[in-house]
Amino acid sequence: MSDEPKRRPILSLKNPPKVVLPEGPKKKPARAPAPPAPPPVQHDWKCKPCGAGFSIEANLADDVVIRCPSCNAKLGLVSDFRADPPPAKLRARPTKRV
Repeated sequence: MSDEPKRRPILSLKNPPKVVLPEGPKKKPARAPAPPAPPPVQHDWKCKPCGAGFSIEANLADDVVIRCPSCNAKLGLVSDFRADPPPAKLRARPTKRV
């Protein structure tokens, strides 16, 4: 024998062979039915400054101040919204019904 050290084996960098499994009949995964779309929200009033729609709840007292849910502008009192016809100082307009 010689004075040389024993050589290490060369590692292979090749990918191992892929194992192919037999395929059965293909089935599509069952999908859950789509939830029904919510009905469109109908707003009774529109804010004049920003145009956002809102509704007045029936159980509010007449002296409650109504503010726009979008821009927080003071629009008027609940009693103003319930008046027929609404006063000119109201900062909201009724929406058009289709």
